Amino acid sequence: MPERPQTVSLEDLDRAPLSLPETQPVDYRGELQTLRERFNQVTADKERLQNDFDDLRRNRSTIAELDKLIGPSAKKAFVYMSLYSLGTFILLLLDGSGWKNFNLDESVLDLLVGSTAVTVLGLVGMVLTGIFVGARKAVNERD
Repeated sequence: MPERPQTVSLEDLDRAPLSLPETQPVDYRGELQTLRERFNQVTADKERLQNDFDDLRRNRSTIAELDKLIGPSAKKAFVYMSLYSLGTFILLLLDGSGWKNFNLDESVLDLLVGSTAVTVLGLVGMVLTGIFVGARKAVNERD
């Protein structure tokens, strides 16, 4: 290949060819159809991925809201269970010691002990897990 000159002059225009060399025509119709099909596939994939992304964004915001709720709710439930259990314990101690003739009926004692167990098991087992674990499962099932 001849080396290109560093400068160009008007004489170079006289030596330039008048037309481009003829080439065989190229048929791009087959490639065009393939490109169109691939473009349609990519467009469909993009739309599907965008929908998945939007769903994940919605779910993430729902889970973030549940995370914000679980802390205060768990603290309130714990305080309630602790105070209720402490109150029941104090009543049982007072009844057992007979302090100043403090005496509870046996059915009241049964009610206090049973309701304490129900409070602890019910609040922790059903309410907290039902609200927060159930809500998370519902969010994940929408996917």
